[in-house]
Amino acid sequence: MLVTFFFSLSVLTDVALSLLLIQQSPKNLLRNLEQAEALLDCYHGDNNYPLMFWYQRSQTAMDLIGTLHYERASMEKNFEGRFNITGHSKGKGQLRISKIKLADSAAYFCAASLHSDAVCPSPSQKAKDP
Repeated sequence: MLVTFFFSLSVLTDVALSLLLIQQSPKNLLRNLEQAEALLDCYHGDNNYPLMFWYQRSQTAMDLIGTLHYERASMEKNFEGRFNITGHSKGKGQLRISKIKLADSAAYFCAASLHSDAVCPSPSQKAKDP
């Protein structure tokens, strides 16, 4: 008897925050566990937003997966390994989930921001002592 487990990835699409329109695709994604990965896209196209955030909303919690600052991804510890963020925060970002598991069933969405406390300035940007 062959049993196939399915999990679904739901993505909020065309979310308008203020005047920023964020587009995500695919709208819905259904994978079985034999399919090794899932790929989700996020695009907002506004050069004023240097940060992109990816979130996972399960039945019990909403968690930050990671942040994309320009081309530099920073993953939360719980999502390191199988989850990967690539792309550019001012253009198209991608969330890749490899070796998918039933526990990955959730709604996934991205957000954009002008700033974040989590992003530290580089040494050249820090204020110098008088």
